[in-house]
Amino acid sequence: SGLSTAWWLAHQGIAVEVWEARELPGGKIRTTQEGGYLTERAAGLLVNFRDEIDQMIIEAGLGDERRERPNELNRYVIHEGRLTKIPMLLPKLLASPLWSLPAKLRLMGEIAIPRGTQPDESVSSFIRRRLGQEVLDTAIDPFVTGTLASDPDKAEARSVLPRLTTLEQRYGSLTLGMLINRILKRRRANKADTFSFGGGMSQLIQAVSDHSNITLRCGVAVKTVLKEHEQWLVQGCDRQGQLQRTVPHVVVSTPAYISAGLVQGIDERLSKLLSEIEYAPVAVLHLGMSRSAIQHPLDGTGFLASRQCGLAFNGNLWMSRLFPERAPLGHTLLTSYLGGAHRPEQIELSDRKLSDTLLEGLTPLLGIKGEPDYFRIDRHFRGLPLYHGAYQARMEQIDTRLGQHPGLYLNANYRDGVSLRERIYQGKCLADRIVAKLAVEQPEKAIDLRLAPAR
Repeated sequence: SGLSTAWWLAHQGIAVEVWEARELPGGKIRTTQEGGYLTERAAGLLVNFRDEIDQMIIEAGLGDERRERPNELNRYVIHEGRLTKIPMLLPKLLASPLWSLPAKLRLMGEIAIPRGTQPDESVSSFIRRRLGQEVLDTAIDPFVTGTLASDPDKAEARSVLPRLTTLEQRYGSLTLGMLINRILKRRRANKADTFSFGGGMSQLIQAVSDHSNITLRCGVAVKTVLKEHEQWLVQGCDRQGQLQRTVPHVVVSTPAYISAGLVQGIDERLSKLLSEIEYAPVAVLHLGMSRSAIQHPLDGTGFLASRQCGLAFNGNLWMSRLFPERAPLGHTLLTSYLGGAHRPEQIELSDRKLSDTLLEGLTPLLGIKGEPDYFRIDRHFRGLPLYHGAYQARMEQIDTRLGQHPGLYLNANYRDGVSLRERIYQGKCLADRIVAKLAVEQPEKAIDLRLAPAR
């Protein structure tokens, strides 16, 4: 988030300094190449429907490095213990065996369901009310559990599913809202592109960091952020000693639990609101093996697993099917996700136990015969923020507190979505706000704006 904000500011001609506590920028995003396999420590791809992301990629010089997901790939869910294709056209979906006849009739009657009135309604309650229990179990639960490592019974619908809740509030119906948006060709007709880069996601981080208006200082840990008259005093340290800057605007892009400590001396209430945000542990497991050891055709993107499936992992992506350069010729790379809000204890398991647990679940689904020739695990003990409870109310309280401290901004994945797409977009939104303020504050002066670390 911090690096994205920096790039959008730099793109508008503003000199930016980024302090990064780690030795490399990009936070959890990190690409590893070893043994012919290319793996991602965190985000492995971008699912995009925003023009702003396309703009950044082109202007950062990465247009030729995009690697698009093949269009013909299927999507799978686990149905009755087996992988089943999801038809992508509504008529075929309604004719599929994924849902019972009552569930299909319930789905077709969605347009008659009245608007909800509970602002902090959970994902489970929202989907059950609008689309029924079977749709929740088959389609939405796997997304929330697998992609967000969250709990649909606790996750707030308007924080986790903002597009769907907005359709309900605006049009009174998801079906009607989607139809109107398609007719008006809004949001690229709801079409999303899925892609990565030839050198992995780290290639995006490097290209953004290389902007001529960005001064990147890695290995700098921020210790305090203090108000000093009408400016902000940011103090930190690196291997050479102490550093400090006095600036008019500072963006804190650390995780909530770290940000809480940084702002404690400024606003105790703000610090408490941040410290109470929960995080889920996530383990990312990469298995590489001979293609001949897998009987399944792997003709899709992979699958997500709902809680009802009884599997010990949340999802499995067929990364080398999405992007063939991710594995050596004749081999396959499978990336799986374990832990999350439902199984936080898995992060503590040994590498061998995690590998065995994963293979035990994957083997009957994919028809695996043989052992992997490559194994890698990346552990994130505080992997993803959980948008649980009355989350938007919490964000509104945070914004109220920030309103008391002009020039101080918080921008990280505990706000407005965890996806890389949303972090880039929210970085642009914040950069635009800062530029507008600077135009009022310093209309005729050269601007030297610095940011706190992006972790």
